[in-house]
Amino acid sequence: MLVGGLNHVFRRSARGCRRTVSVVEESKRWKSNVGFVGLGNMGFPMAKNLLKNGYGVVGNDVSAERMDLLRGLDGAETADTLQQVAASSDAVITMLPGTQQVLSAYSALLESSKPEQLFVDCSTISPESSKKISDMAEQKGCKFLGAPVSGGVVGAESGTLTFMVGGEESTLKAAEHLLGFMGSRWVYCGPAGSGLVTKICNNMILGMTMAAVAEAMNLGIKLGMEPKILASVINTSTGRCWASEVNNPVPGAIEKQIPSNNNYLNGFKADLLLKDMRLGESLAKGINTQTPLTHLTVDVYARISQMGWGDKDFSIAYKYFKEQQS
Repeated sequence: MLVGGLNHVFRRSARGCRRTVSVVEESKRWKSNVGFVGLGNMGFPMAKNLLKNGYGVVGNDVSAERMDLLRGLDGAETADTLQQVAASSDAVITMLPGTQQVLSAYSALLESSKPEQLFVDCSTISPESSKKISDMAEQKGCKFLGAPVSGGVVGAESGTLTFMVGGEESTLKAAEHLLGFMGSRWVYCGPAGSGLVTKICNNMILGMTMAAVAEAMNLGIKLGMEPKILASVINTSTGRCWASEVNNPVPGAIEKQIPSNNNYLNGFKADLLLKDMRLGESLAKGINTQTPLTHLTVDVYARISQMGWGDKDFSIAYKYFKEQQS
């Protein structure tokens, strides 16, 4: 709801603070189009939250099914090419699965870019690639942020993502109105690439903790523990973590709409976690730093991928341990 006088309105931000903006600024914002490239498990709900908050969205995805889904929403349209996305949008957000897809996308997007146009990449890619795209955008007179996210599909749907932002701090200021409708928090991490370093370190921990919870829950259940009791104790004890409390890998251990209660569907794909953890290994190798626990976890998820479960949520690690023989 908007309140205020003739010349200014107040908007309550996602962080609970009130920001003063001019009526002209507010009117312009609500009529702007945002391009959104990548309408997968994360990108689609992020785009929906922009639509819910008054933005027009021009979407593009390699999946015709995802494009059809977007066209079914009020205020949304699709473009057949990335050049059309850039040409018809005031700002563009990308959420793609890997480094090569992002590099290819920006080669096309920047062909039709406009001076001062804002681009925000929320994908998890190598920091060096994000720096390269930042340089490409700068050569075109555009603004770019590498802003990977944390919070998973649940956070994307509820608009409570955390953005880890690398780039010019002044560009972040220009992007805050967009981020605030898709997330509840954004952290300025430093120059281009810094957000990716932060995200990769976070996902290294994420993968290790999920593997640890899955391994321990499997042991406890095989020793006769009831899953709900075991999970409740862990979640009020020192083993408590996001993997145990929010996205527990054991079906029925917690009563929430989570992937493990839905045949491990509609979550953070195991193959994407594996990609992120391998990025961490690569960064560590480049500066001669040891990451033995990451190496062990990569081995677990590589085996999960080889079993054909790479498209399932990464909490499927529990099923992997459950089915292993000594």
